[in-house]
Amino acid sequence: MKAFYSPWIYLLLVAALASACSRDSLPTMEDQLVGRWEWVQSESSKAGTTTPASTGHSVVVEFDRRGRARFYQDGAMIGAAKFRLKAVGNGWRKSKNLIIYRGYKSQQFYSVSGNKLILQDTDNGKGGNVYYKGKHSSRYTDFAGKQ
Repeated sequence: MKAFYSPWIYLLLVAALASACSRDSLPTMEDQLVGRWEWVQSESSKAGTTTPASTGHSVVVEFDRRGRARFYQDGAMIGAAKFRLKAVGNGWRKSKNLIIYRGYKSQQFYSVSGNKLILQDTDNGKGGNVYYKGKHSSRYTDFAGKQ
């Protein structure tokens, strides 16, 4: 009798493990982006590296699930825009994630790694803006210029 039940138990165990590892459990592009992001550092070929300390300004970007972005400087809202997300690629090249705004800037490339967000204007090949989710500190100054 034990031999009859053991294949079914193994089958159920494999099915349970397979469902736990489904693609649905991976965060979507939107899930990774949604939240409040505090600006930590920017780098451009013209201006060099800037930080909140060097500019005297704090900057926050909030992305919500309804496709809205809000931009704050020193606690005051300075802009808002609707956005949509798109993955763009060139077949052989690694795809990049793109934010397409309506009503603010036209579009930006973005990458999210844990609590770190890098926004890069599509017309700027180098540099970008680094943001962190949650409370940031001075230890977040390691800028990843190229994506």
